[in-house]
Amino acid sequence: MSKIDREQIVTTALELIVADGESAVAMRPLAARLGVTPMALYRHFTDRDALLLALVEKVSEEIAIPAPGETPRDTAAALALCLHDFLVTHPWMIRLISTGRLASPAGLQFPEGFLTCARDAGLDDTAGFVFYRMMFATVLGQATMTSARGQREGTGTLPTEPAVGALPLVASLSDRWPELDAAATPTTVFAAAAALLPAS
Repeated sequence: MSKIDREQIVTTALELIVADGESAVAMRPLAARLGVTPMALYRHFTDRDALLLALVEKVSEEIAIPAPGETPRDTAAALALCLHDFLVTHPWMIRLISTGRLASPAGLQFPEGFLTCARDAGLDDTAGFVFYRMMFATVLGQATMTSARGQREGTGTLPTEPAVGALPLVASLSDRWPELDAAATPTTVFAAAAALLPAS
């Protein structure tokens, strides 16, 4: 039986999660792929969550937090776009970090950044936390949409009449829906969300 180190385990587990998603990372199949017993993995990781956290920490090394913008709104929008682009590159991370269980020191720079923006804009702790949570939820939703759209071509479309007939505003925009959908880029979405901060 060959000996393995922590880096070998992380590298192989990362290959699995990239190829087949989080569900593919289980101790027994991973051990079989590495040619060792499951117990060999537990010498390095106490449980599956510890291994998943190691994967999160590994890919989080590539995060480059943007420099502060001219205003808290600018900074918050840039942070959101940075997190979005990171999640789109690693879509398996979206569900993992949405659980709140697995947070790396690098990843915690995002809540720190959003909370700082809120404080600099004059919000108290409660309102600032709500702002951070709103930005985080917006990023997760947009990253999910971006990842899904990366697997197909085109922009969003609407059902034909009469499905939207009883919805006057939707119906009035139906002809322009693809155009409007294309214009609602992550950058514009995050700028709109960040604009909820008081002007500084």
